[in-house]
Amino acid sequence: MALFWLFVVTVVVVSVLVFGPVWRYRRRRAEATKPLPATWQQWLSDRWWLYPYLPETVRVALHRQLQVMVAHTDFYGCNGLAVTEPMKVLTLAQAALMNTGRGRMQWSGFPVVLLYPDAFVREGEVVNELGVVSYERHELLGESWEQGKVVLSWSDIEQDLRGHDSHCLVIHEYAHQLDGRDGVMNGTPPLLDQVQLGDWAKVMQSAYDHLCAALSRPGLTQGEVLSQVSIDPYAGTNPEEFFAVISEVFFTDPETLVSAYPAVYEQLRRFYRLDPAGWFV
Repeated sequence: MALFWLFVVTVVVVSVLVFGPVWRYRRRRAEATKPLPATWQQWLSDRWWLYPYLPETVRVALHRQLQVMVAHTDFYGCNGLAVTEPMKVLTLAQAALMNTGRGRMQWSGFPVVLLYPDAFVREGEVVNELGVVSYERHELLGESWEQGKVVLSWSDIEQDLRGHDSHCLVIHEYAHQLDGRDGVMNGTPPLLDQVQLGDWAKVMQSAYDHLCAALSRPGLTQGEVLSQVSIDPYAGTNPEEFFAVISEVFFTDPETLVSAYPAVYEQLRRFYRLDPAGWFV
């Protein structure tokens, strides 16, 4: 009898390990092919400035990705914020856009979203490269953690949805998640193919160095730097922030990126397998 139950347990475990991923994939494929709820499409049409510009093929892929992400993303409201269904849909639609390129659909590994009503405060001890410990307090709009969590400010998401500028908080933080899928956020996402990897390093480093050189010129304000390079100076913080910022610009203001760093635009076009510059023609 003991051997029988050992056999049963072994069969169950093997079935879960072997067929579990297949079952999950089929279930999520089924979720993706359901018609998009009419209310969701209305929210996207009425409240997201970019949605009307999306080509029909991109919209269809976005709808599929969005339904999977909404079904499998856990949201937690912070500082008393009650997270509603429109909040989830409008937030994840922007993240889903990043996965709508050919072969770029995401079926697993969705980060938890911590949603704050406004900018939030992060404070604690920080150790610099010399080992000196200091206490810092920062007001932040968003964060992306390697442990699979994204922290976002809903008021800033709402502003981005209205399209006031080229910033997009959701795309910025989810770009970090793409970057960190190999456990390291370094500005080089692991989804690059081997052919593109060498070009990516050369092009991105050159553009990053150019931006940093502009930022280091004495006497220039951030506004003056921005007028010269057309990219948020925050991109000069480090390579991972450079990737996140240019991903924002790629989707929301592609002509600016084409003008400032055409080779960077081409790398992102190949990576995301999308061509936003053609959406606004």
